[in-house]
Amino acid sequence: MKNSIENIEKRQTKIITLLKQQKEMTTKQLATELSTSLPTIRRDLLTLENMGKIDRKHGKAIINTSTEIDDNKNTKIKKIKQQLAKAATAFVKNDQTVFINSSSAALEATKYLVDKRITIISNNVLVTELDHNPDSTVILSGGEVLYPKEALVGQVALNLIESVRSDISILGVYGLTIEQGLTTPSIHESKINHAMISQTSGKVLIIADYRKIGNIANFQSSSIDKIDVLITDNFADTKIIQKIRDLGIQVIQVEIC
Repeated sequence: MKNSIENIEKRQTKIITLLKQQKEMTTKQLATELSTSLPTIRRDLLTLENMGKIDRKHGKAIINTSTEIDDNKNTKIKKIKQQLAKAATAFVKNDQTVFINSSSAALEATKYLVDKRITIISNNVLVTELDHNPDSTVILSGGEVLYPKEALVGQVALNLIESVRSDISILGVYGLTIEQGLTTPSIHESKINHAMISQTSGKVLIIADYRKIGNIANFQSSSIDKIDVLITDNFADTKIIQKIRDLGIQVIQVEIC
């Protein structure tokens, strides 16, 4: 009988625990330790590799230490963000005004908007370094620069955002839970995110890879009921995703392989 999703997730959690202790193990060692078959372990390791949690080399599994939140050094995580960002841009139409916040995931989304004639309003300084449709307009919020993210924050940024309405928002988050909603480690960024959500007349899209689902930071940007669409991946916690769907929020899970 096939393993349930819950059993698979538990086994994969045990694999990560073992690798954190041992640093690296062979496929055979893991199969013996977990009392399961080699094909099953190989499937688990492939999934964990696609999640960016491990690397596989010469029949060994090695823990990947660059899986922290917002760590772009991990190529697998970066690939996930790119695919989620691309999915988000399908909601954007010509002649719309779009809020893009300071997250790396939202910044990725702008790279897939070059074929659309839009107005982008962002507090991310890095948005000016990207290619844009020649008929599009890019507006920076102004404000204080928060390093190292190069995010624009403060009252000047808030004044600009609160003075306009967007048709749609594409926002990345640090954490998302049912109880705490959208959260971030920066009080300054939480205020910007809150303003963007409040000033959006259409859909609020949230890009959140599996690491963000169930994660909580110190400052709340919004309760979860303020978002319309969550774009995540197939690795996200299944129980939390179902609860989010039960709230009437559209959830798009991009298949990562």
